Formats: sequence, C-alpha cells, structure tokens
Amino acid sequence: MDDPDWFRGGVWTKSLDGSPVTPYGAITAAWWKRLVALMVDNLLLYIVTVLVSVRSGSSGAVTTIRFVAELALTFCYFGYLNGVPGQTVGKRLLRIRCVDADTGGAIGFQRGLVRQGVVAVLSLAFLFPAFLDGLWPLWDQKRQAWHDKVVRSVVISS
Repeated sequence: MDDPDWFRGGVWTKSLDGSPVTPYGAITAAWWKRLVALMVDNLLLYIVTVLVSVRSGSSGAVTTIRFVAELALTFCYFGYLNGVPGQTVGKRLLRIRCVDADTGGAIGFQRGLVRQGVVAVLSLAFLFPAFLDGLWPLWDQKRQAWHDKVVRSVVISS
C-alpha cells in the first residue's frame, strides 16, 4: 500500500537485503528489534510501577493517584526518550532509533508525546487496532506503524 504523494518526502530505496533505506541513507530497523525494545521498555516500566505499588497503600485515592502517575511516567518516558534523544532504554540496547522520516533528526518532545498518545488511544480504546498498529511495519513500505505515520517518524538502525 503506497503512501499518498504528500507523505512521501524524499526518495526511499532498498538495501541489498531488501530493507527500506531513507532519503538520508539510514536503514530502517527490523520489526523484531522494535518488538524486543518495546518488551524491554515495558518490563522496565513494570518494575518501576511494582516497586512504587509495594511502597504505597491501597486506598481508592492512592490507587487513582498511582494510576495517573504511572500514565504520566509512561508518556514522559516514551515521549521524551523517543522524541529528544530518539532512543528509549530498549531501543538503545537493540541499537535502533526513532527519527524524523524526512530529515533523520529528532522528532522532539511534542511529537514524541503525540506518538505515544496514538499508541495509548489504540491500546486503551481499541485492542484490535492496537494489535494491527504493532504489526503494520511488517508489510509497510517504510516499516512504519500507524503511530509513526501520524508524527512522520521512522525507526532506523543506529
């Protein structure tokens, strides 16, 4: 499925192994690397939230505050790390990076937040679309998930 003309940006080519190559010469990250990086990041966030949960009480107000804090932590973690340096802990371990699809530069904190917001909306409201979003890079020409397309980002090997 081709992107519309307004979204194409520069010329994308293929590497010797068939991986998409960005207009600035970067090779897009393999899907399995994105998956493993996400698993590492979610495990890290899970450990942090479990440690906080053990230290706090279990009243209704505490539970609500903890939920809001965990949501804010998740947005800040993914929004900032994907947006500013371009790498979460998982992405750094797998040597992949989230960058602007057209320039190869950082997408910035705001676009990082929007990117995470798309993931959150699809995950919380619609489980099947979230599943498709995660699988989309497997057959997309530029290996982009829907949340990448919304903010014009791409995950590359670094």
